[in-house]
Amino acid sequence: MAGVRGLLTGVLLFAALAAGSSISAAGKVEGTFVVGGTDAKLKYVRAIRTKLDEKGRTGVAILLSAREVIGDTGPWRTGDPSKNGSFIYLILEPNGAVWIAELGHASAKTGRFGVVTEVKTSGFKIQGDQLSFALTTNGEQEFTQDRYRIDLKIEATIEK
Repeated sequence: MAGVRGLLTGVLLFAALAAGSSISAAGKVEGTFVVGGTDAKLKYVRAIRTKLDEKGRTGVAILLSAREVIGDTGPWRTGDPSKNGSFIYLILEPNGAVWIAELGHASAKTGRFGVVTEVKTSGFKIQGDQLSFALTTNGEQEFTQDRYRIDLKIEATIEK
C-alpha cells in the first residue's frame, strides 16, 4: 500500500509541476485586438528567440493567439485566421522595436495583413527569460477594408 501511495504522490506532484510550468510558459495577454468591432480574444502567448539577420543579431518572435498553439509557431506568420483563429505574430528587435507584425483576425475582410509602423511597443523589458511589454496602435487604424485597434499587455517566458 505504501508503494502505491508513493507512486500516486509522485504522479500528483509531477502533474502539479507540469501544470505550473505550462501556466508560466504560457504567459499572459490582457486587453483587446479589435477588427470591425469584434475582439479577437487573444489569450495565449509564445515567445521564442530568433535570428534577425545574417550579422547574427537576435530578437524575439512572439505569437499571440486565440487558441493554444503547440509546436512550431512559424507557419502562423502566414496563417489563415479563418482556419487557425485570430492571432498577432510579431518579431521584435532587442530594444522592442517592431521588425515584423502580421495580424490575423477571424472578422477581418482581408483575413491576414502585415503592418509595421502602425504597431508600437512600450515598456519593453527582458529580464533573464521573462518578457513584458505593451502593444498598441495608438487608436484605430485602417488597412484596406478593415478598421482595427490593438491595446494589449503581454508577459511571457521566452522559450529556450
